[in-house]
Amino acid sequence: MTKQEQVKAIFIEEAGEIIEKLDVDILRFEENSTDFDLLNEIFRGVHTLKGNANAFGFTRLGEFVHHFEDVLDYYRSTKEVIETAQLELIVNSVDVIKEVMVCELDALPDLPNDYEECLEGIKSLIASKKRGSVESIPVEATATFADLASEFGLDCPDQYENDMTQSIEIMRAAYQEGMQIYRIELTLDTDSYKRGFDHLIFIGLLAEKAVSIESFFNLESVPPLDNFSCEENYQNKMGIVLLTTQSRAEVEENFEFLFDHEYSIQPIEPVSQPSVTVEAVEATVESPVAMETPKAVQTPSAAAKPSPGSDISSLSNGAKSTIRIDTFKLDELFDSVGELVIAQNFIAQNEKIRLIEDESISRTIETLSKITKRIQDRVMSLRMVAIRDTFDKMKRVVRDTSKKTGKELHLNVMGEETEIDKTMIDSLSDPMIHIIRNAIDHGLEADAAERISVGKKVEGNITLRAYHKSGSIVISVSDDGRGINKAKVLQKAIERGIITGDENLTDSQIFGLIMQPGFSTADTISDLSGRGVGLDVVKTSIEKLRGKIEIESKEGEGTTISMVLPLTLAIIDGMLVEAAGEIYIIPTLSVVESFRPEQEIVHALKEKGEFVSLRGQHLPIIRLSDVFSLKAERIEPWEGILVCVETEAGRIAIMVDELVGRQQVVIKPLGKSLAKLKEISGGAILGSGDIALILNVDALRPVIEGTHA
Repeated sequence: MTKQEQVKAIFIEEAGEIIEKLDVDILRFEENSTDFDLLNEIFRGVHTLKGNANAFGFTRLGEFVHHFEDVLDYYRSTKEVIETAQLELIVNSVDVIKEVMVCELDALPDLPNDYEECLEGIKSLIASKKRGSVESIPVEATATFADLASEFGLDCPDQYENDMTQSIEIMRAAYQEGMQIYRIELTLDTDSYKRGFDHLIFIGLLAEKAVSIESFFNLESVPPLDNFSCEENYQNKMGIVLLTTQSRAEVEENFEFLFDHEYSIQPIEPVSQPSVTVEAVEATVESPVAMETPKAVQTPSAAAKPSPGSDISSLSNGAKSTIRIDTFKLDELFDSVGELVIAQNFIAQNEKIRLIEDESISRTIETLSKITKRIQDRVMSLRMVAIRDTFDKMKRVVRDTSKKTGKELHLNVMGEETEIDKTMIDSLSDPMIHIIRNAIDHGLEADAAERISVGKKVEGNITLRAYHKSGSIVISVSDDGRGINKAKVLQKAIERGIITGDENLTDSQIFGLIMQPGFSTADTISDLSGRGVGLDVVKTSIEKLRGKIEIESKEGEGTTISMVLPLTLAIIDGMLVEAAGEIYIIPTLSVVESFRPEQEIVHALKEKGEFVSLRGQHLPIIRLSDVFSLKAERIEPWEGILVCVETEAGRIAIMVDELVGRQQVVIKPLGKSLAKLKEISGGAILGSGDIALILNVDALRPVIEGTHA
């Protein structure tokens, strides 16, 4: 990958982050359109996106955000009240930005359908606002524009330098301890406007945190009006004298997207203090970072411009800094730590080492165990991120679906700080979007009259919640709508041939039927509140993450659909069992209970296999020796132990010889030859060095007369 490609990859990643943040911030601003601090933050994101898009040739995106920036700049400058229609246009513009970014990345020739309409709306809005501003200027005020040339000193070649020198002396007079004086000169290229940069932008950025600022333009190279082009920059030199409390690195951050030759920053020392080199000052201020990344403070530009692949967020006063790391490297580190844990367990459980009765060796092994556990926890935490960002995206889904359906609703969000494995975040968005849309569109009552008729408030409630439960992450979507009609679900399931009607199903199993493929048809939308439309896709997506779907519903009161997920995809919490001399791992998430059955509750039916009666339910008994064709002495179920597990088809009882224990293990993928065994989902290396297979309980079926049913 070339240097240019690396920089472009960084831009694409940063642009994605900016657009994601815009999507969240614009909803917050819609709720409180008088929050102009938030509007300033949105403006800065759009401004950064504009400059970068044009610099990397994404001209269609650059053009749109250029005009969008004008609208944001107008409102943040005037603090004018934003009307509903204008606010809707601003919100829709963020949607267009997201879609145009996709078109640019995929090099699609066609733009989104709303692109032209939204762009024309933005242009019309800003034109009307500017027209109104011009009309409001008194006639006598326009006369002041006649003598601008003389104010800039075009008749005196030395006027520019004289003004800069005079301004510096004024700043020195106003200087106080803790302040810095900088002489900044901008020599922007002629195409800077097309790249999204002009001089006033930088004056505005510097002025935000300046004690005092003064600027001077050199207009000697501006051509006559006949040869003038508004798309070209003719101001080849502009000077700024800045008095601020910011460090040089902080000042330089304002120019991070310019080329090095387009700006220069010269520190000016106050008269009352001895001269100190810039490097010495920065070394003192930045010492915490300098020890970690010495190259970051070698030159001013290095401090402000991170190298490809990393992102230094803050370099001042030892503030918290972050670095962007390729997830592939993080996965490699995680795998290595997994190997370390296995090696440590092997040492700790090795019988030969245990026989050595030496206190120092025991103490060393114990210390090694603690350090390994600490490293494992730290590396695990690197992959864990708060689910807040994902929940913020769902707020937009709720808003859009509410507007499309015309239903008034309130979104409750709980557990935003709950952390989840980063590798699972991307896979969760689509299932969550589908469940939320289903809850609003079909779960909530059709209109206000229907809700009022059953004693509910007009405004519906959707609750999005994340929490920890028994070593798992649970993400639930609840509504206070109609609920699910169990009788109609059973009727439709029988009509579709999903069940025969003879089964004795629990409530959870009945609700689970709506997630079966082929269950939903057009007529189920009215009969079953539309539940099940595409929910089989949701179920498949969650199962790929080794999770499961749980549905709770009460007719007339509402429904809760929960996604129960493991904390991470790399480590599984499992119950170790022994069967036919082999060790197997059953995911703890699936285990309901384990017990040794009494002889009278075990039954054998001809051509049906063995069953055990457990609290009114008849559970099929699965012998692992039969499933994997193992040669083992056949014992009766009451002589062994049964592990009751929950599967998508209901509960089953797995017969084992012994419960070895519960342990967290690092999952290892199987080779191509074993990958075809649907009863096995992976393997793990135990502390003894032995390999244990992880069972896929959903694929286990009763075995009749030695063959799979």
